[in-house]
Amino acid sequence: MTTEFNQNQTPNSPWNPFLPTKRDISRTEELAQKSPIVAGVLTFFLPLAAMIYLNRGVNNLKIFGYVFVTAFIVGIVSYEGKASRKTEGIGNLVGLCGQVAIITENVKAVTLARKRLASQQS
Repeated sequence: MTTEFNQNQTPNSPWNPFLPTKRDISRTEELAQKSPIVAGVLTFFLPLAAMIYLNRGVNNLKIFGYVFVTAFIVGIVSYEGKASRKTEGIGNLVGLCGQVAIITENVKAVTLARKRLASQQS
């Protein structure tokens, strides 16, 4: 009785959820081949292109969502009947923080994949 879940497990870990699956290992190998510098630069200029380059976007989309909600809430709280320079500055700061978070997420994903691959091979 072989299920899809069991086929995804490595031969050494047919039931242990704490050991990497074949999918985890292939994903690590794929990310480890990418360049963290290219991922960071692409994310800075074209976040969508970076998501395609890394073949992952869920975390980036979550960060976009959090930034949007935060900017919306801050905009409502600081709005004084008309858009002021204060509101614009706060919006720019929230956007910058979101951009830094996305760049960090993508660079960290590639760097950690390289470390995992090196530790798996040794």
